[in-house]
Amino acid sequence: MKFGKKSAILAAAALTAVSATSALAMEHQFGGAFTVYGDVSNFNGSTTPNANTGIFDPAGQDKSAPSANHLVSRARLGYTAKASNDLKFVSMFELDYNFWGNSSYVEKRGGGGALGSDTVNVETKHLYLDANVAKNTNLKLGMQPFDDAFKGTFVGADMAGALVTHSYDKAAATAGFFRWEDRAATALGRETRDVFVLDGKYDLNKQTKLGAAYYLVKDNSKNFAAANQTIHVLGVNAEAEVGKETLDGFLAAQFGEVEAVQKDLSAYAASVGAKVKAGKGTLRGDALYTSGDDGKSGTKNHAWQSINNTGNYSETGYYAHEMVILGRDKYATTIDNAIVMNANNADHGVIFLTAGYDQPLSSKLTGSANLGLAWNESSRPTDKNSDKFLGTEVNAELVYKALDNVTISARGAYVFLGDFYKNTATNGTPDNPYDFKLVAKYSF
Repeated sequence: MKFGKKSAILAAAALTAVSATSALAMEHQFGGAFTVYGDVSNFNGSTTPNANTGIFDPAGQDKSAPSANHLVSRARLGYTAKASNDLKFVSMFELDYNFWGNSSYVEKRGGGGALGSDTVNVETKHLYLDANVAKNTNLKLGMQPFDDAFKGTFVGADMAGALVTHSYDKAAATAGFFRWEDRAATALGRETRDVFVLDGKYDLNKQTKLGAAYYLVKDNSKNFAAANQTIHVLGVNAEAEVGKETLDGFLAAQFGEVEAVQKDLSAYAASVGAKVKAGKGTLRGDALYTSGDDGKSGTKNHAWQSINNTGNYSETGYYAHEMVILGRDKYATTIDNAIVMNANNADHGVIFLTAGYDQPLSSKLTGSANLGLAWNESSRPTDKNSDKFLGTEVNAELVYKALDNVTISARGAYVFLGDFYKNTATNGTPDNPYDFKLVAKYSF
């Protein structure tokens, strides 16, 4: 009996040792960021607080938009469980106060910013497995971030799926599948919106990289009445270093069937960007073209398609413009509005020209200035004015590195509205929009 007890004790000790060894072998990595900003504007949230309304539309509003201020905070918390260099689980969570003072003692996305707090508002961004399943072959499985090969003009978002990448000496090939929507209440796994991804990259030499991509969206979710949607996206991209200059660009086409009346899709997009060393700073430029549709054909649609989610919020990631109001602001959180919200631009398409300059002012202070101009590519029957010019934005930013992982930024922007908006408010032409932000960010 004594021998049995000793054996049991030894066995338990051995199991504990094995378990402890396994736990010690697991590497736990934590990281994230905490951001707080204050905003003063007659554009972002001054007439529609806490509303991701998308494209700027002054119709039905007084021409003199009121100035307003709001404060926002966001925390992103990441945890990675790393078993080895070949296997890890990646997660990311987000906690927002959409604006301070919004609510308390509720269960609400972005709520809890009011007196008392005590609100359930944890959002899950990423939950995926990152595994090297074979030599030079990586698998990402689960809810993960994804950006298209065309500067995010088609889609750039978190999405659930599987992405496999195989690397070669000078090339990489990627294939994947993502499920964007499943209307399970109607028919699980049948009324879905799915996308299939093929992406290839090739290093021509140390200075030049070439790429090609194909995406197929099969939409059986019946979001458009009883019609099924099919979108094919095919394009090429490139990046090259020429002396002190870096050039990048893409050319892409879309075809398929869209809308409830099953119009044939035929759309195009192109972009070219450049960065060049100029003095101690960097001069930047970017030009984007996407085709629009005039709405006159009953069988054709020429508007470049940018993806929205089920709530009809834009899921694109085009930020190369560095705009604040004319395009989506990189600092925007849940209050996210813009004149050109995405490359589709309410089926108008867009011609978007931007330039900027980044200048280090000291070891801790950096300044940036940007200029942008935008036009509708096509007019629509609902447009009040035939003029396509949307406006001109000027903005500037100062970023101060207070500590190694703490930055404080001040950013201001002003837009001179184009004649597309002439007399579109209830009592005349809307005031020119402005926005000023003071941002503090701690990364860890």
